[in-house]
Amino acid sequence: MREYDIQEKINFEIRMREGICKLLAVSTQKDQLLQAVKNLMVCNARILAYRTELQNQKEELISCRTKEQLSENGRKDRMACKAKVAISDIRIPLMWKGSDHFSNKEKSQRYAVFCLFRMGAEVFDTEVAIVDKAITDLCFENVTIFDEARPDFQVKVEVYSCCTEEYLCVTNTPKKLAKKLKTSLSKATGKKLKASLEEDSTESLLPPDPVIHGAKYSMLAYTTLGLESAEDNFRTHNLTITGNEESSFWLPLYGNMCCRLVAQPSCMARDMMAGFLNQQQMIGSLTSWRRLYCVLRAGKLFCYNSPEEIEAKLEPALTVPVNKETRIRAVDKDSKGRTNNFSVINPVSGEAMTQLFATDSRDELHEWMEAFSQHFYDLSQWKHCCEELMKIEIMSPRKPPLFLTKEATSVYRDMCIDSPVKHEGLADIIQRKIEETDGEFLLGQQKESASSLWASLFDGSHEMVVQKNMHLSPKRNTTSPNDSRGKKRRAPPPPSDKSPYSAKAQAQVMLASLLLGQSLEDSRRPVAFCRP
Repeated sequence: MREYDIQEKINFEIRMREGICKLLAVSTQKDQLLQAVKNLMVCNARILAYRTELQNQKEELISCRTKEQLSENGRKDRMACKAKVAISDIRIPLMWKGSDHFSNKEKSQRYAVFCLFRMGAEVFDTEVAIVDKAITDLCFENVTIFDEARPDFQVKVEVYSCCTEEYLCVTNTPKKLAKKLKTSLSKATGKKLKASLEEDSTESLLPPDPVIHGAKYSMLAYTTLGLESAEDNFRTHNLTITGNEESSFWLPLYGNMCCRLVAQPSCMARDMMAGFLNQQQMIGSLTSWRRLYCVLRAGKLFCYNSPEEIEAKLEPALTVPVNKETRIRAVDKDSKGRTNNFSVINPVSGEAMTQLFATDSRDELHEWMEAFSQHFYDLSQWKHCCEELMKIEIMSPRKPPLFLTKEATSVYRDMCIDSPVKHEGLADIIQRKIEETDGEFLLGQQKESASSLWASLFDGSHEMVVQKNMHLSPKRNTTSPNDSRGKKRRAPPPPSDKSPYSAKAQAQVMLASLLLGQSLEDSRRPVAFCRP
């Protein structure tokens, strides 16, 4: 970072700090206070880190002016490429006593915990996790990424804790202290101190806002992770525990932390060199050259027929390893006098396999040779991190964070266990139909029950005419001309093989319709009544 950028960040954090202090002055909610105090700590840590980085840059600038940073061979010291370092999926096991954890029926004391990550001028934090004796692990799902890591990076992980109920006890401390002073000192001195404490309340012994004093985070444990700790998998690391059981912020830790620390060097994720090269092919005694677009990345030289194949994500036409066992040499001239050549030699099954490439100019040859030298240096500095590209997972697919749940004591109270509902399958339906119809269901000769006559009104299977058991006059219409709804179309007569409903059946239909809370006109299919 440039000096101007660092100063801008310092000014930003100072403004943030002023805003947090104003928020603390008016906040009354416990959650707001815990979050604001944590943010204030992060702002202070960033300001200190930026100022330290600014001072280091000034010292480096002075040293560069006083001496030339040249190595013994007269060349500038080579610098390894930078990398992205990500730490995620932190698990810190807790070691509660069995009596505290399993018999935790009432609301237990709760703690607010978060982690702080430091590396150079970069400082990051996690969300606040609320912990009580019902929780066995501190879980932080955050993915923290450092973009400017060097091979000698050191990530310091600090775990901070705060007792959320601490301020409830602190507010009563002056009265308890006054009572103790009255009984331990002489009567005259004790009465004077007691009177002054009662007059000044808590202002003389505690900060102006005792709640803010109670919401104080203290370092619970810390550890430092370096390049040797980076691995594309979960690993367990030792924690250095601070404090003791008498501390109000104390949590019983095992002394271990499980996390995933990934290092992704630029030489593994980006193209370190790219351009057209001519590759020699030997077919028997014949020699030919083909033009390929070559990319140096992740310890390999990928050769494509054209740059468009990279965009299309096609497989390369040729892949040449470039690792610590590879030897690259510049060749002045080949057998046919071709210049600007270099050979790439790799051991394969105990034998040396050589690939010969040629550039279009002398300058391009120097650029490729310099890129190979830098690549070899990067591989040697980042070591095992260059064996395979480590992936950075932005969001973990594992279980959700424990601190997103409500109070741990209410987890089992909120669980609703209902009786399982048995869903009837197709085989069960067929078996039930066979039993109900004595096998006639399979033959298609099922007799209609009495309920099917009126139930068909509601299933929408077909239309049905409901009539009274009376002779109809041919001179009268089914609808009155004075009907406000207008003339209705007469429903077709019932089938000849089925008799119309009787008065008893009509009464059953009317009763079923009333029980269902709807009229016959609101049913799925229209039902017409024929008047005598």
